[in-house]
Amino acid sequence: LGRINLLEGSVSSGKTWISLVLWAFWVATMPQDKLYLMCAKSLTTLKRNCLILLQELVGQRNFSFSIPAKEGYLFGRRVLFEGANDARSESKIRGMTLQGAYCDELTQFPEDFFAMLLSRLRVPGAKLIATTNPDSPSHWLKANYIDRADELDFLDLKFTIDDNTTLDPEYVENIKREYTGVFYDRFILGKWC
Repeated sequence: LGRINLLEGSVSSGKTWISLVLWAFWVATMPQDKLYLMCAKSLTTLKRNCLILLQELVGQRNFSFSIPAKEGYLFGRRVLFEGANDARSESKIRGMTLQGAYCDELTQFPEDFFAMLLSRLRVPGAKLIATTNPDSPSHWLKANYIDRADELDFLDLKFTIDDNTTLDPEYVENIKREYTGVFYDRFILGKWC
């Protein structure tokens, strides 16, 4: 893994499932006395997209969470939860010292939040794991990070819908027919366009 790890690509390609397995195994090997953070555009989307699935993957005994308390415990490690819905969100994570962070749908985040988040990953060996669907080639994530991956400690893993062999072939064919133009290129081919 790199310091920044991005799983990007088409819809329904298995990015979230793979990223949560990766996150869970990595956190389980890290110190118990450090802080971890999981974030999404909102706490509701974090719960819906990630927390319920993570609990299904590792079991309730290994991952318990409370949205009102904005925290959970993953293999005995305390994980904080935060929403990153606007530029003011960045102030919510100021002052934190994190061992690791997980971001769901990173293109939905304000750049200010992400820049502050990277500065919070200051424990030796700290890592960030994130997922996203592609967006515009001028999006801050593409222009400032993906396009500079060779200058950074950055692992970029790309996925297409055909990588997810658990999907019903009829669903895959239907969704491929339903999208056209830029949405086909982004959501099926996983292209930044």
